[in-house]
Amino acid sequence: MESHTIGVLGGGQLGRMLVDAANKLNIKVAILDSEKAPAKQNNLNDNHVTGSFANAADVRELAAKADILTYEIEHVDTKVLEELEGESPFITHSQSWHRIQPSWQTVRTIQDKYAQKQHLAKHGIPTPDSRGVGTSSPQGLKEIAQELGWLPIMLKARTQAYDDIEPALQTLSDRPLYAERWAPFRKELAVMVVKTKQEASLDNFEQSTLAFPTTETVHEDSICKLTYTPPREVSAKIQRQAQDLARRAVSTFLGTGVFGVELFLLEDNSLLVNEIAPRPHNSGHYTIEACGISQYEAHLRAISPDRKILAGATDLVVNAAVMLNILGGPQPDSHMLVARATEDIPGARVHLYGKGEGRPGRKMGHITVVGKSMSELEQKIHPLIVLVDAVRAHRASSKTSNDDIKSTWSELLARNPVPPQKPLLAVVMGSDTDLATLRPGLELLDKMPIPYLVTITSAHRTPQHMLNFGKAAASRGFKAIVAAAGGAAHLPGMMASETTVPVIGCPVKASSMDGLDSLFAIVQMPRGIPVATVGIANSTNAILLAARIIGTSEPAVQEWLAAHLQQMDDENMAKAARLEEQGWQDYKKLDQPMPLSFK
Repeated sequence: MESHTIGVLGGGQLGRMLVDAANKLNIKVAILDSEKAPAKQNNLNDNHVTGSFANAADVRELAAKADILTYEIEHVDTKVLEELEGESPFITHSQSWHRIQPSWQTVRTIQDKYAQKQHLAKHGIPTPDSRGVGTSSPQGLKEIAQELGWLPIMLKARTQAYDDIEPALQTLSDRPLYAERWAPFRKELAVMVVKTKQEASLDNFEQSTLAFPTTETVHEDSICKLTYTPPREVSAKIQRQAQDLARRAVSTFLGTGVFGVELFLLEDNSLLVNEIAPRPHNSGHYTIEACGISQYEAHLRAISPDRKILAGATDLVVNAAVMLNILGGPQPDSHMLVARATEDIPGARVHLYGKGEGRPGRKMGHITVVGKSMSELEQKIHPLIVLVDAVRAHRASSKTSNDDIKSTWSELLARNPVPPQKPLLAVVMGSDTDLATLRPGLELLDKMPIPYLVTITSAHRTPQHMLNFGKAAASRGFKAIVAAAGGAAHLPGMMASETTVPVIGCPVKASSMDGLDSLFAIVQMPRGIPVATVGIANSTNAILLAARIIGTSEPAVQEWLAAHLQQMDDENMAKAARLEEQGWQDYKKLDQPMPLSFK
């Protein structure tokens, strides 16, 4: 396999992780950036160029040492890239593979955020409504906003946004601006898209792109603070829609590589593309530990003509992942408080970027935790999030010591302790009269290491609430649902029709027909809508079956069930021994079972 030298415009933290991936693939990399840039520190060679990725002469020097040029940052001189392609468009010994990936035309369009949105709109990709600003007067901007009914609006330049006209004009004077309608989003999402074909073809997006899993991003001070993968309380359907929309958007650009696509999820569950980056992205850091390949390896493979990415390589290999950015604080080493605290979190991985002394708001590293459930990870990473908040609280005062930050951390943790684990099991009933049937099972459930929710939702009295509950069950993290119902007993079946979570029906014995009507109603489901069914009023078995389902991914639950089976074995053997010893005439049944010894 021929190995091409990759020239990277920019050598910050993204370049550093790109180099890490290149080292594993034995790909040579040349970095254009300052002498001690993070990406150069773990890849010493004679190909690196000291200079600026915005300087034409430096870019030409890098191009002379590399077969393929790509980007770590999009704020590059596209004019010189255009000239380089005009002089020699393809890599050596090829008449088809372009040496600049993705295309300089793509980067030029994306650099101008308004041009980027015009490009997407032209291809039918939904984005927030925006309008170029042809006047710099406050009154003119107000007229634009009022004319189009966009109040409130965002006033933006190339990389910054403001929500008030007067201060914005003072800051952005003499710069090209555009106004954008405020998008009332409920979540910000992101998708890392891998483009493997050089041509732009929206009709061919399924063959030309791959997508990493959709992730939820949380921003603070206009900086990405956290990512949650998969996104919390977002259905699998919407996650797939986000991937498809991101892939469609990226397919409209020329060139190959990884693109970071930021999206808004609106209150009505529709999606808008906010911005696109023609490079790996901060919100894709989680892919290093959580996916078959990282976004960095995917980028290197995509821009190289002799490398490939297998189907499924971008999928998650864990159930959940959380990424937390580490920012600089009031002291040059304040960020190291967070890095060192990571050592107390089992399974947490810290990535430091080698930037030397920190300063407030500067990205100094990130932490990733992966595991079997989002609820588990939220508990694990909570102390680190609070510590990041403590650093942020003191970022404006250079007189603050690291001991002050630690003290604030303790105070914040006392006010905001680790949250309880989110429920894995939902126990629902159509009426509070069903609670008597569920009580024995719930008493057993209290002995299990399973967080649970008990609630009422009727198929007949509150049908929409019941359907909404079912639709959201998977995204809320439930792994099983026990549904008790009497009479017509539609609740289990209707719940199962709206969720991918296993539903276990528990027939309730009503005043007529002794519960047979409920049993038949639950067990006789049409093909395609399975509902597991236990005996009439046997909530104990319903809970135990739910525990067995949950136990397939929760070792503590499986261990409890094993102990429970052993207890039943011990009890029965003890009864047999007493019966044999006492004789059947004198045998008396014990009123209470043996205590469960497992803890």
